[in-house]
Amino acid sequence: MISSDTVDNNGTRGLVFVIYGQGVPVTKKLTELNSYVRHTLLTMSSVGIDASTYLDRLGLTMEALEQSENKVTQDQYNALLDDVIGAYPNRGLGLLDGRGVSLLDHGLLGYAMFASENLSKALARHTRYQDVIGAALHTRLFVQGNQACLRVTDISRPELINTPAKLRYETERLLAQWAEIGPVFGSTRHWYTRLMIGYPKPTYSDLYTEILGPNISFDAAHTEIIFDAQLLQQPLNFANEAAAVLCEQQCDALLKRLQNTEGYVARVRRILAANPGGDLAITTVAKILGTSERSLRRRLKEEETTYKQVVLHFRMELAASYLKGDEMTIQEVAFTTGYSDPSNFHRAFQHYYGQTPANFRGGKGL
Repeated sequence: MISSDTVDNNGTRGLVFVIYGQGVPVTKKLTELNSYVRHTLLTMSSVGIDASTYLDRLGLTMEALEQSENKVTQDQYNALLDDVIGAYPNRGLGLLDGRGVSLLDHGLLGYAMFASENLSKALARHTRYQDVIGAALHTRLFVQGNQACLRVTDISRPELINTPAKLRYETERLLAQWAEIGPVFGSTRHWYTRLMIGYPKPTYSDLYTEILGPNISFDAAHTEIIFDAQLLQQPLNFANEAAAVLCEQQCDALLKRLQNTEGYVARVRRILAANPGGDLAITTVAKILGTSERSLRRRLKEEETTYKQVVLHFRMELAASYLKGDEMTIQEVAFTTGYSDPSNFHRAFQHYYGQTPANFRGGKGL
């Protein structure tokens, strides 16, 4: 059973859930980022990596991460992952970090999935509300005949997943987390028939087999989890549709609040992030937002900016993140951020940051 209380101990509005599993109540505050950070740091410690330096950068202790008032920001979390991946690119930390992450670690969305009637409804809720948990990779369910697959369809936050190493880490973590859903409907962690992964086999592929199972193919056209379509109707162990609907309503409210409070600058940036190499005209963006070009220009003016400035800021921030890695040439960075002429990119970058792309890369940032 899942019950809820909408008032915190300090009197502020919030949502606390009590999960009764096998007669044991467990109370959990919904602070997903803190939970993710704590799990990442514990994963590092489990393989002999000193996590104290990373905690010091956050200005927190492991105990403080468990307190709702010590909220880690998305920027802090992203910086932590960048540091970890940069320091340990070939340790399989994404796989290790995703292992053991349960649905309940994903806050409201996790609760909605956990209480769903069956796997089909759980996956549908995840697809609809994955932005609530800041998903870096979007997934979508495809069904053809007796076979179903959960496929990574796009990078929803390309400004964060800006190197092949970061993409590999996020993919590993995502796949390891999806493995954890098997026991929720009475199966094993390797509940799928095959995994297809859209990048080359890493040097530590044995760890993939250990955590994800034996049937893995690399260099595939898509990254996807393939499974028997009959599993979609498999009841979940703690199914409670009434509770799932309650959680889904809260997810819907959170998603709308996120969309409404981020302003038009953030909305435009989200569209640009979904099309990082595209030269989107303001008319195209306005149409996606369901408004007119004139209204969009007016909204941006109210936020003291212009469409041209928003595009420039986004491109330069994206370019800077790419240049901090060594996987792409400067010319490739130029093309990826929407500049067909590299010389125009050089001029724009130097004017924006006060140094050339090459000097920026040599100094690894400002």
